[in-house]
Amino acid sequence: MRAIQGKQVKQGLSLMAARPTRTTPKRLYISVLAPTLVVACLVAALATVSVKVLGSVRGYATGESAWSKSCADAELHLSHYALSRDPADYDEFQRALQAPLGSRQARVELTRPHPDTALITRLFIAGGSHPDDIPGMIALFRYFGAMPVFKQTMAAWIEGDALIDRLRALGDRLHEQILHGASNETVQLSLIQLRQLADDFHVAEQLFRVNVDNAGRLTEALLIGTILLTTAGLTVAGLLLVRSSLIKQVRHERSLAKATRRWELAAEAAGLGLFEQKIDSDQISLDANACTMYGLGQQACMVTPDELDQCIDEADRLQASAIRSRAVETGQTVRGTHRVNRADGQQRQIELIGRQEVNEHKGDVRLIGVVRDVTDEMRQAQLTMQRDAAEKVAAAQREFLSRLSHELRTPLNAILGFAQLLRMEHTEPLPAHQRQQVEMILAAGQQLLALVEDVLDLTKVEAGEISMVLQPVNATQVMHASMSMIDSARQLLGVSFVDKLPLQAIWVQADPQRLQQVFMNLLSNSCKYNRPGGHVTVSAHQERHRVVFDILDEGLGMSEDETRQLFQPFKRIHAHIHAMEGTGLGLYIVKMLVERMNGTVVVRSQKGVGSTFSVTLPTAAPSSPSETVS
Repeated sequence: MRAIQGKQVKQGLSLMAARPTRTTPKRLYISVLAPTLVVACLVAALATVSVKVLGSVRGYATGESAWSKSCADAELHLSHYALSRDPADYDEFQRALQAPLGSRQARVELTRPHPDTALITRLFIAGGSHPDDIPGMIALFRYFGAMPVFKQTMAAWIEGDALIDRLRALGDRLHEQILHGASNETVQLSLIQLRQLADDFHVAEQLFRVNVDNAGRLTEALLIGTILLTTAGLTVAGLLLVRSSLIKQVRHERSLAKATRRWELAAEAAGLGLFEQKIDSDQISLDANACTMYGLGQQACMVTPDELDQCIDEADRLQASAIRSRAVETGQTVRGTHRVNRADGQQRQIELIGRQEVNEHKGDVRLIGVVRDVTDEMRQAQLTMQRDAAEKVAAAQREFLSRLSHELRTPLNAILGFAQLLRMEHTEPLPAHQRQQVEMILAAGQQLLALVEDVLDLTKVEAGEISMVLQPVNATQVMHASMSMIDSARQLLGVSFVDKLPLQAIWVQADPQRLQQVFMNLLSNSCKYNRPGGHVTVSAHQERHRVVFDILDEGLGMSEDETRQLFQPFKRIHAHIHAMEGTGLGLYIVKMLVERMNGTVVVRSQKGVGSTFSVTLPTAAPSSPSETVS
């Protein structure tokens, strides 16, 4: 029991020290905040990509504006050149075409398997695109150029490039005409073609602008839809993760609460009290059990160390205070016992088990632990020690009596032998008074021999050295044999037997030799303590799976107090001590032997009427297997 309670105390200290804030906050924070951070990061990444994509679309729109302006400038300069025939206007025409031609070269380079990004960057810059937009424009063309909306934009771009080629060809032809002095009519015809080409450019520009706008709106819608769906999905996933984390936390708190309730139940069942001392505030908190143990009432309370020490016996105060101080200083689990003087005058032994606990968040130090009343345990331990010591003394006594009995038998047999020789002497018979003295020697020797035999039986039975073979035994036959063996003693005492045993055999599970010893002892006692001319009645009856043998005499009988002392070793009834010889061991040995055979023996007696000894043994079938009892 003490080991179980000690284990409960250790488990209780572990439960008291295991706070949720020690092991779960980091994991809880991560499980709750991580999904939110992931959602925020992914949304930010999607927003960044969306801005980049829209910036790339804006870059193409800006390029389209620069391309349109360059084409318009080229048309204007070529028209001025036709009218002024000034080479400077033609040079301006050539320079205005550099931007559209650069954009076309960039598009061609982008369609290659391994495009030169540096060359594309220079060409896009020459075409009027901003350098910061160019990486996005390249990525947009490479990864999304195959989409239908972008294919339409590319088709319009290619058509515009064809118009650029027509414009260049028209400019070259007009330059040749002016250089060779063509007529005004020829030049005027070229101007008409230039105006028609300008109209085509206007149509192409409109188509390209519409396609770019459509691509931009579609891209914006796709990005907004992607952001919304992704945000919704991530939000749902985050909520599910948070919900799962909160469910785990709730389960953890419930399991902790359940463990706490189990600990409280175990503490209550084991009679444990809880205490907690805050070092910085110099206060000790005691629960109801602890307050009861220290005699401070039956309700939980808060006391100072000095107030608690006043409840402790003066001789143990320093020791109890030192135990608490050592727990705070070393951080180890400490254990100690001290005496408590209660107001009702009782003194109890209280065991204290505690250890230091540091709050990792606040940093304050406290002493936690349990107290329990070990007065009964210590008293029981002391009784156990006394019992063990008594058993050792009894074992030593049995060993001494056994050795003494063996040592006494040798000289006793010699005394009896020589006394018998003196009584049997016929050549020179002893005088009457000497013969009477020899008879007294033989009687005393026989009594001493019976005592030695009884002591030997007693020591063997108590030491478990008597081996029994329990087997089916015809108890009727054993009883008749026992009655025959003490027939001479019966006749000497003037007692007669009344046999009321059943005619059929009675089978019991017993050892035949020891059963006969039991019957002979009980029959002999019934004869010795009977009245002259009295009767000893022997009967038997069955009770379920057991048989009861009754041996009734018509002797002096015993009182109720005397019958309670009857089956004790060396215990003889005072009224019979001088009347009959005996050692006081016979009935005790009978009781031990019957119990070894799984039976019982009891006595019922009435003063002046007689006594009845009842032996109860388990029944057995004649074919039952034997059982060895050592």
